[in-house]
Amino acid sequence: MSNSKRKILFLVESLDSGDAAKALSVLVQYIDKSKYDITVCAINGGGQYEAIIRENANYKAVLTEPDGFKHQMVYGGLPLSWVYKFFIPQGNDVEIAYSEGFVTKLLSHASKGKKKRYAWVHTDLAKNHWTSDFYSGIKEETEAYNKYDKVLGVTNLITEAFKKQFPDVKVPIETVYDPIDSLSVRLKSLNASNPDENPVQIRLISQGRLEPQYQYARLLRIVNRLAKEGYDLGLWIFGDGVERVVLERYVQENDLQTRVKFFGAHPNPYRFMIQGQLFVCSAYHSSVAKALILGLPVVATETPELKEILKNGESGLMTANTEEALYKGIKSLLDDPNLLSQYQQKGEARGWDFDIEALLVPYENLFQA
Repeated sequence: MSNSKRKILFLVESLDSGDAAKALSVLVQYIDKSKYDITVCAINGGGQYEAIIRENANYKAVLTEPDGFKHQMVYGGLPLSWVYKFFIPQGNDVEIAYSEGFVTKLLSHASKGKKKRYAWVHTDLAKNHWTSDFYSGIKEETEAYNKYDKVLGVTNLITEAFKKQFPDVKVPIETVYDPIDSLSVRLKSLNASNPDENPVQIRLISQGRLEPQYQYARLLRIVNRLAKEGYDLGLWIFGDGVERVVLERYVQENDLQTRVKFFGAHPNPYRFMIQGQLFVCSAYHSSVAKALILGLPVVATETPELKEILKNGESGLMTANTEEALYKGIKSLLDDPNLLSQYQQKGEARGWDFDIEALLVPYENLFQA
C-alpha cells in the first residue's frame, strides 16, 4: 500500500517563525497520509515548527550547526547540483521549493527527470526583492524559475507582483492560498469562556501585533470617541508588542479600563473572540480570515491584502485607511443592526472558503498532476 503513495518533498531553508513554516506545519497535519508520503527537508535544522513537522512527516535537517565545514559546502563550497545529490532526499514524485531564495535556486540546478517541480512564493517580490542576493541578476533568477513546472503565489497580490517582477517567466503562475487550521480554530472556540466583568452591548475584537503599523492607537481613540457619544461598547485586543505600555497608558488616562482589555499573546484567543459582535482591523494585515471562520462580521481599512480576503468589500465592510473613515464605518454598523447582521452572514459564508478541506484541494491537484 505504501508503494502506491505519491512521494512529496518540501524543501525549506528553515522551520523558524514565518508564514511559510507555519503554513507547512498545518499542511503536513491535514494532508491525506493514505495518499501521500510527505518528506520535509530543512537546510537548517531547528526552529519553532520543527517538532510539529517531525510528528507529521518524514523529516531531514541538512545542517544541525550554524557554521562549520558542512555549512560551507552547502552554501557555496559545492556546485548546487552536488548539494542536491548528496544532501537532499531522492526518489520523489513531486519536489517543492516551499520558500524563495536559496532553496528555489538549489532545486533549479538539480536534474529533474519525470518528477514534477513547483516553486512557492510567499513574498511580494516587487516590493521586497530580497531574493536578489542569491542571483547575479533578474536574468539568472528568471532562468531558475523557468526550470519549474509552475510557480505558486500564496495570494493574488503576490502572484501579480511576481508576474510584474519577472515578466519573462514562461511557466504557469497561479495562486494557491496557504492552509489555515480552521478545524483547530473552530474547536478551540467551542470552549467559550466569559471573563468579562464589564459586559457591554457591543464587544469589538481585534488581533495583531501591538506595533505602529497596526494602528492600535487609532483604534483606541475611536473607542474613546464612541464611548463619549454614548455607545455601550468595549474592545478586546489579542496580541503583544512594543506599543503595549503606551496603549495601556492611554486607556488609563482616558478612563477606559472597564471598556478595553489587553489579552496579550493568548494561547487560545478564539474562545474569547467568539463572544464578540464585530472584528476590527484598524490597519495592515491581521487575523481577518480567522475572524471570518468564527463567523464574526468584519470592518477593516482598505489594503490590497484585505481587499482580497474580503472580496473587495463583499464579505466585510471596508473603509479608507484613515481614522475618520474607520470611525464612521464602525459607527454605521453600531447604528444599523440589520447591516451588521448582513455582514455577519456574508462574512460567515466567506469563512468557509478558508476551511482546511477547501484549501487543501489545489494542493492535492498539484500532487496528482
